[in-house]
Amino acid sequence: MPIIKDDVQILRVREQSNSSQIVVALGRRLGQFHVMAKGSRRWPKKGFEGGFDLLARGELLAYPRPDEQLWVFKEWDERERPPIGQSYRMLAAGSYLGELVEALTRHTAGSSHEDGGPEDHTSSQLYDLLAATVDALAAQAAHFGILLLGFTLKALEIEGVLIPLKDCHLCERNFFEAKSKPGNAWLSARGLECKACIDIRRNAAKKTVGADAAERGIWLSPEAHRALLHIQRTIRPLKLSDTAADQLARALVILVHGALERDLRTLPYAMKLVKGMSK
Repeated sequence: MPIIKDDVQILRVREQSNSSQIVVALGRRLGQFHVMAKGSRRWPKKGFEGGFDLLARGELLAYPRPDEQLWVFKEWDERERPPIGQSYRMLAAGSYLGELVEALTRHTAGSSHEDGGPEDHTSSQLYDLLAATVDALAAQAAHFGILLLGFTLKALEIEGVLIPLKDCHLCERNFFEAKSKPGNAWLSARGLECKACIDIRRNAAKKTVGADAAERGIWLSPEAHRALLHIQRTIRPLKLSDTAADQLARALVILVHGALERDLRTLPYAMKLVKGMSK
């Protein structure tokens, strides 16, 4: 059985018996895979007491197995263990990052690779983004809400599931390049729509027998829309009104649900942190 080696980050840890753990890992080259680490909670190795921890980084060696079977752990060389457990807020934010990445990536995506095979460019981009965000979180380098929303936007973009955020997806008008004052934008899973287009679409739907009920969405003010584009580019701080911060928190839910088509256990707390950006 060949041995797989890769730089990984730990997305989730589940205790298995008194001494073992099941680990969900994101490999820089191999993508997401699951490993059964027997005896990991009792390893005497210096600096590794207690086994694996959330969002720790290191080099992992394992025996791959086909389909969705658990890989067999062989060796772990831990390089970084960010201290995200020093506060509940930080731990909750880190848990959201791990759960979102696990949901965005496919289990056993790297099972067909042999050691030394080609690197998955998408996986390496997501790996680097996660590492940088976790380090910024641990260093409290920016507001947690900005870090989580910025990570979400960039991660969805890397995975190719982020809707366009500048133009109306129907008439393709740029909300901020028109001569007229920018208006509110309707954000839904299908994309952004200007008021003129959504009025036309809804009026047409009223005339259709058995038309679907109104889709889930939110109106973004120009302030909230500009802030969303700002956070997509940089984690530099910005001033927000309570209304705009609330709209961004609800926009986070729309974007995540639209991309994943399901909920996340940690999403309500991430929403709370984004909403707190106005403070």
